[in-house]
Amino acid sequence: MKNGIEQNLIDRAVEGDAEAFNEIYFLLRDSIYGFAFRMTNDTAISDDITQEVFMFFIKYPEKFNSSNGTLFSFLCGVTRNKIFNYFKKSGTRLEINNFETKDLENFTNGSGTSPLRDLLDKEFNAKVEECVAKLSPLQREVLLLREMQEFSYEEIAKITETDVGVAKSRLFRARRMLAIWLAPYMKGEEEKVYEMH
Repeated sequence: MKNGIEQNLIDRAVEGDAEAFNEIYFLLRDSIYGFAFRMTNDTAISDDITQEVFMFFIKYPEKFNSSNGTLFSFLCGVTRNKIFNYFKKSGTRLEINNFETKDLENFTNGSGTSPLRDLLDKEFNAKVEECVAKLSPLQREVLLLREMQEFSYEEIAKITETDVGVAKSRLFRARRMLAIWLAPYMKGEEEKVYEMH
């Protein structure tokens, strides 16, 4: 639904209809917050950014142009700008991790539903989150936009104000870094492996 918000609802919100705005807010709030949180790893900052994004939409509804993409991609772009303003103020380094490594094997999805397997899955998911947080902000944002929000490369390029080639390159490096960092956790006694999309 987040990418398929009806144009009528958007038009009503742009015209100042508080009920339409509230509906959009409740449809998109969690996704915007999730993106901000995974980028900043800070609940208070993520709450603030989420509120600022929707306040921006209230103040400047004319900045959204449906011919440039969905309302969700527009709001993700606003979110990205707010996140990077926060990074600049906090002194966060933005450069890309750029390690050259040997090719890594493709991972496939394992199965199992025992309590031990569930615990191991939770531990692995926590490790994935930890590794995502270690990525540089430029890599983290394209990974989150592609994998969590399912944006196309073209949409990611618009949101990140870059071109498709740069977006693909950053995503490739992010995936490679995750594969490197997670490789020790990929092979257990049962040789379980996980799919990396």
